[in-house]
Amino acid sequence: MRIAVLSDTHVPTRASGIPGRIYEICTECDLVIHAGDFVEEHVLLDLERLAPVKGVLGNMDDHALAGILPRSIDIRLEGLRVCAAHGYGSHLGLEERVLAMFTLEPDIVIFGHSHSWLEERRGKTLLLNPGAVCGPRNRSLAILTLQNGAEPVVERVLLK
Repeated sequence: MRIAVLSDTHVPTRASGIPGRIYEICTECDLVIHAGDFVEEHVLLDLERLAPVKGVLGNMDDHALAGILPRSIDIRLEGLRVCAAHGYGSHLGLEERVLAMFTLEPDIVIFGHSHSWLEERRGKTLLLNPGAVCGPRNRSLAILTLQNGAEPVVERVLLK
């Protein structure tokens, strides 16, 4: 299973639309996981035209999204427990705050908020922050490949 992992699209506050490369990648994936800060509902609807979307509410998302999206998700994919939340507060200690949102040890925790790429193991948990899709620099997303019984494979995609 190929999953496009996005966060912090910030449309229209930081970009007028989703970069075209995102559309290409999402159509090649089985699922999109968005770690929040879509900003406006039309971004979610655009992504849903390309692939199924599991998204969480970010701190910059509008009221329409607050009525649709949960603050966190906890799902099983290819035999792995995959959790996602946007994150909140200072960037210092962000990973610990996000991990504390989930009971037991998830296999994978996806989050956003800091706009900074992170791929790191904490015990048996893979922490993954795909960075920000839209912003002034270091724009990125992740492609997460899951196969039952195999280690997750993460590919970082830098956007120009």
